[in-house]
This record gives sequence, C-alpha cells and structure tokens, in this order.
Amino acid sequence: MTKRIRYILLFSILATSFVLADVAMAQTRAPLPPVQLQRFRPAPGPGDYLTVFGSPVAPHLDWHVGAFVDYANDPMQIATFGAPYQRTVDNQSHLGLYAGLGLLDVLEIGLWVPAIFWQSSEELQPILPENAFSSTELSKVALSDWRLSAKYRILDLAEFPLGLAFITALSIPVGDEDAFGSDGGVGAEALVAADYILGRAIRTGANLGFRYRPGQRLLRSATIGNELTWGLAAQIPFFTPNIDTIFELNGAIGLATKTEGVRGIVAGEVPVELKGALRYRMRENMAFTAGMGAGLTDGIGAPDYRVFVGFGGQWVTGGWLNTDYASPTFRGRLQSCPEGDFAPDAMLDAWGCPTPERVIAAVPEDRTVDTMLNVPPQKVVPRPPVEPPKRTVPERVIVTDKSIIITEQVHFAVGKEDILPQSFPILDDIARVMERNPQIDLLRIEGHTDSVGRDQSNLELSQRRADSVKRYLTEHNVAARRLESVGYGRVKPIADNATKEGRAKNRRVEFNILRTTERR
Repeated sequence: MTKRIRYILLFSILATSFVLADVAMAQTRAPLPPVQLQRFRPAPGPGDYLTVFGSPVAPHLDWHVGAFVDYANDPMQIATFGAPYQRTVDNQSHLGLYAGLGLLDVLEIGLWVPAIFWQSSEELQPILPENAFSSTELSKVALSDWRLSAKYRILDLAEFPLGLAFITALSIPVGDEDAFGSDGGVGAEALVAADYILGRAIRTGANLGFRYRPGQRLLRSATIGNELTWGLAAQIPFFTPNIDTIFELNGAIGLATKTEGVRGIVAGEVPVELKGALRYRMRENMAFTAGMGAGLTDGIGAPDYRVFVGFGGQWVTGGWLNTDYASPTFRGRLQSCPEGDFAPDAMLDAWGCPTPERVIAAVPEDRTVDTMLNVPPQKVVPRPPVEPPKRTVPERVIVTDKSIIITEQVHFAVGKEDILPQSFPILDDIARVMERNPQIDLLRIEGHTDSVGRDQSNLELSQRRADSVKRYLTEHNVAARRLESVGYGRVKPIADNATKEGRAKNRRVEFNILRTTERR
C-alpha cells in the first residue's frame, strides 16, 4: 500500500468517525444561535504560516495532507444577569484535517475539515432565548463547517521583491448549528496575501480581507456577522536546517449591521489573538508544528489561551540566517529549476537548484595517467622514443597518481546530504575503481560548497555530504579503513563564487589519494 493511499484512508476514516460519533452522542441540544466559534483555521498550503496565508502555491499536481489539534480555553465569555464575568463556553477542542493540490504552478486548492471533539460550558443563559432552560447542556462532539479555498499567485517571491496572492474561500455548512460549529449557511471570504523577505532571512506575511457570514446573531451586546479580517506573520529560521519559529497576530473587526438602539463596535466584535510556534522538518515535505496562542481582547472566539499541534506538508526554511536570497542561486520552493526536475525541498533555499552541468576535470598536461582501472604496470624497456599508444579513458572516472577524477558532479538533495539516484552510477564506478586498485590504501573524500550561506552551516553540510558518500562506498564493498571523509565548506573554491556557473562548480565532491602501496 502506497503512502498516498494510506493518507487517503486515514483522512476518510477520521472524517467518518466524527460523523458517527456525532450521531451516536446526539442529545437534547440547546437552542443556540448558529455561530462557528472556532477562529483557529489553519491555512492549508505548504507555503502558508499558521492561520495566515502566504503567497507561494504548490507545484502543478503536487498534493499534500495534514492535521491539526487545538485546545481553546474560554473562547466565549459573556456577562450574565447579576454577574459581570462569566465563562459561557469554558473550553473547546478541535481536530482538523486538511488537503491541498497545486495546479499549473500558479493555483492552489485547499480543503479544511474541522470537527469538535470536546467542549463544555459554564453558563449558557446569556445567549439562550428567554424561554430556554439555562441548564441545557452543550454538545460535546459535533462537526464544524468546512472551508474550501483557492489561492492564485500573482507575484512569485522568488522573482519579485514582494510575493502576492489572491485567495477566495467558501464555508460549507455541514457543521452543527446547535454546538457552535456552524454559521447556519454558506459563507464566503476574499483576501489578499503578501510576503516579503526581511533582512535576507526572515519571511514576513500580511493578509487583509472580507468575510461574509450568513445572517446575523446577537450575543448579548455583540452582533456577529460580516467581518474585516487581517493577519500579520513572520517565519524565522531557528539556527538549524530543520526548525523555524513562526509568529502570528491576527483578528477581525465586526461589520454587521446594528439593530435599533445598538451603535458602534463593542468588545466582543473585535477578536485579536497572538500565536507562536516551532515548525520542525521531520522529513522531506513533512513537518511537525507545535505552539501556543493567547487572546488579546475579549472578542468572541479569542480564547484566554490556546495550545495546538499538527503535522503536514509545510516547508521549513531552517537556519539560513545569512543566506543571500537576492543571489541567482536562490529559488522559491515551488519554482521548477530550468535545468531539470530538481525542485528544492525548502521554501527558502540557500543552495539553489542542482545543475546537470558536468564539471570536467582534465588531467594536467605534465602528468601521465599511470593507472587505468586494473591495467597492470608495464616493465620499462629502453627503446627509441615513440608516440605512446592511445588508451581508452573511462567514461566517468580518471585515476591519477594523486586523485580519482570524476567527470560528473555528485548530486544531493537540496540543503541535505541525501545522494540523488542520478549520482549512483558515478559512485558505483568509483567503488569498482577501488576494488580493482587495491594499491590505493587511503582515499580522502572531500566535500566542498559555494559561498552562499553561513560558514558554519556550509562546513557542517559539506562534512555530512562527504560522510554520505563514504557510507555509500562502504555499502558497496569498499573497506571503511581505505576511506576518510572531510568537509571543507567554502574555503577551497575552484571557480568564482560571484557567478552562477562558478558556484555550481564549487559545490562538489573530490576524491584525493593519500596513500598507496607499491604493487609487486
């Protein structure tokens, strides 16, 4: 069973379980006003922040799935008769599943499917009709309205100083109206998302939009209806290739038409929440997110505090604080590389696209090739000078008395030490060379990088890549005692780092012979 099929089955099973649970636990519901109380609605794209949309979109036909669980404490507090402060909804917990699909490299479709799996109330009387019993219990398990979104990228952050996208969304009324899970009808949203790279490392984002909520409902003095929505976000590398910190400040301003005798905007109509999280890259295109939030106002839906965890296909920048994103090597995660299908796996990548360009290292003119794979040494017989016969040079490997020269680069996953399959043949050739030339006692595998990125990050990555090549060779019958691996980072360039071609040549692996045994 493929991973994609497992994800689809998981998504279907969880969604079905909530439907069954909602039916099984049905009870006498309180006649509550139809309000979707939940305001933690994660943006479903891999290039998004938490609930704030980013401008990037997924590549064509690239799909992703994920889930979030969140707990909100006191998301609704409304004064009761004779009590200025009352926890109307004491807590509310959600499980949300999402899926997304990129189309034509400019469009991204997303679906957010939330469900309430636990909530409780302290006093519902302030929002119940006059003839309702205040002791009516709140449903514990219920479905919530779904959100179907479409993002169209206008400006690509990899090509322009400012990334820009337009997002529209529909709220599908499948939620329980009597459990704060639904607005009671089809809703709609439209917003603009912008991204900007601050200080060459920090991705910042902003959203501004309008949310149409069907109908209006009066919760004591607050009128809940249409809203002006806004959000600010920042994604900051956390000094390691696999972790980002994310901060968000977002909220809404009520625009509902007031009933007679009610004027202005009251506190419950202006929810504002601050959130912070860490996002850890577990593997390629899979990240784990955990964080907390707190309501800064008494707005309906803004809790005293919130805790959330999730996993999915979000991208992680990770650690590249000194990356020169203005350089030609910087490309957005979703921009296909012009040289081939080598899309980077990080939203903001310090290494650029792998290039299939071959770096041909010729044998110096003053040095003869004394070993060609397993050709035995020839006894020198004095004779008149003649033109030596031409020897067939291997297609990818040249052995000299000082090094093994390869005519192809060894390619790795972007920003990682994983060797790409296209480089297996060249490494297999090197393994065969070592097997047929036992006189090579010690071969040093050297990893090198270009000048883009922090010195320490480059040094560590070059060491990991050299170690990865050593591990590959030992797994292919080369004794570990004959190999050593050293990473040099950026300190030994062979070309000009000021040009794209030069940087491509500097990102390399070399094989230098340190010790040989004279054959008998």
